[in-house]
Parts: sequence; C-alpha cells; structure tokens
Amino acid sequence: MIVVAILGILAALAIPAFVGYVRRSKTAEVAQNLDALFKLAASYMAQENAGRGTDTPTGTYCSVGSDALTPTPTADKQQFLAGPNGQALGFSIADFVYFGYGITGTNQCGWNAAADVYTFYAQGDLDGDGTRSTFELAAGTDDTRTLRHARGFYIHEELE
Repeated sequence: MIVVAILGILAALAIPAFVGYVRRSKTAEVAQNLDALFKLAASYMAQENAGRGTDTPTGTYCSVGSDALTPTPTADKQQFLAGPNGQALGFSIADFVYFGYGITGTNQCGWNAAADVYTFYAQGDLDGDGTRSTFELAAGTDDTRTLRHARGFYIHEELE
C-alpha cells in the first residue's frame, strides 16, 4: 500500500514536469528560425548595395514587405510555405513546424537611418486550446544603416 502511494505521488509530480519539458522542446525551433529570418534580411540589404559597388550610406538599402502568419498554428506539426516576401529573402523551412512564421516589414528603399525596419514573429498553439505562444524579434538600422536586432525576443505565453 505504501509503495502504491509513493508511486502515485511520484507520478503526480513527474507528469506535469514531463508535459512542461515537451512544450519547451516544441519552442526550440523558434530561436533558430527567427535568427535565420534576421540574417537573410541583413543579407538582402547588403545585396542591394553590392551590385552598386558601394558600402556607403548612398545605397538604397531596400527591405521586403509583410507576410502573414503561415501556417495557422495548431497542436500538430505542419509544413511551412513562405509568402512572397519570405521567398524574396530566401527563407524556407524543410522540416514540419509547430509554429507559424510571419514578417512585418516596411517594403521600402532608402529610409532614414536609425529606423525600425522589421518585426519577425512566430506563433504556436502548443496544446490546441486556442491560446497562442508568441515570439517576436524586432530589427532596425543604426546610423550606418546596418540592420541590427533587439537583444532578446519578446515572448508572450511561452508555454501557454
């Protein structure tokens, strides 16, 4: 009887911890994919100036526009299909994903230095209850028009 009680207590402690570990492992894809989006956007800006043979602030420094969240987040993994602006950056994900990814971009060339340019975001519904986990990475330019990102992610309802 004591052994059964001990096993019940251990199960009551272990199961919620295990569920938390599983949800946290599902969020592991987000940091890598948002970082890839940022690097591709920075490369896109650099490419715009490379063809002109200049790295001075006289280049156009173009950005892409916004893409809606794809795929719509569910509790199951889904295939990611990039929108037209994600395709312009060269962003693709070969594996199925738990999160949907989107871009909020300015879609302009030659903006002022020290401007906000992008917000890259991911949303997921890890347990299928309709509440979404949100991760955002903001990016802007400095005085040299180099694309820089925030020091960390904005995270809301990480494990919902």
